[in-house]
Amino acid sequence: MLSFISNAVKNKEYIIFIHGIASTSETFKNQIKLFKKEFSIISLDLPGYGRSAQIKNITISKYADIIYNFLLSKNISKPILIGHSLGGMIVQEIITKKVSFAKAAVLIATSAKFGSNDESWQNNFISSRLEPLDKGKSMKDISTKSITNIMAPNPHKKTINFASKIMGSISKNTYKSAIHSLIGFDLRHKLQDIIIPTLLISGEKDKQAPSKTMKSMSKKIKYCQYIEIKNCGHLIHLEKPEIFDKSIKDFILNL
Repeated sequence: MLSFISNAVKNKEYIIFIHGIASTSETFKNQIKLFKKEFSIISLDLPGYGRSAQIKNITISKYADIIYNFLLSKNISKPILIGHSLGGMIVQEIITKKVSFAKAAVLIATSAKFGSNDESWQNNFISSRLEPLDKGKSMKDISTKSITNIMAPNPHKKTINFASKIMGSISKNTYKSAIHSLIGFDLRHKLQDIIIPTLLISGEKDKQAPSKTMKSMSKKIKYCQYIEIKNCGHLIHLEKPEIFDKSIKDFILNL
């Protein structure tokens, strides 16, 4: 069973938030406050995050199946799926497999493929992320530097502290499993199968999911809108919350 935070409103359209590798459901708590009057909101904890049970040999496909089955168990149909980074990959997996399940999707700071085809590149990426942990550092030890590195220059200290606290709460094993789940992910050939309205939001300064990559993705999705937020890094919903929230609200209200 997955843990989650929610506004617990019945008989209203569902918005489902899915976080990234260095986050938990808590990262979207401000969006829950924003949308709680008009929608039923659920912000999920992926397996191993929050109080959600750890899953061995996790893959993005497994994440997607677990979330899909969880939503079915809650009798949730036609939700609006919103995923950040890894969460965006998971949303892509769901909406290309179960093409009529969701009403719409929002993909934030994500991509349709993990990095380069070069195996050495992927190994270097994983090593760079996990080496400090393998050498004995804790998630809390690496959180502030890791969070700062994925944001645009001159981020607000309050935002760094909030995101770092969340990252520091994640177990090493969960974080390592999530990093390894990226290997082999490639849905570029399936983007054309997405048949629901989709919004892509990128950050101009994002080096993890570059804006040019997301713009290219948007051209392969039939009913797609693309927004690039200036002077923003990877943590778009935290770095530029006002623009982010308005972009999502405008998209949803025009469905």
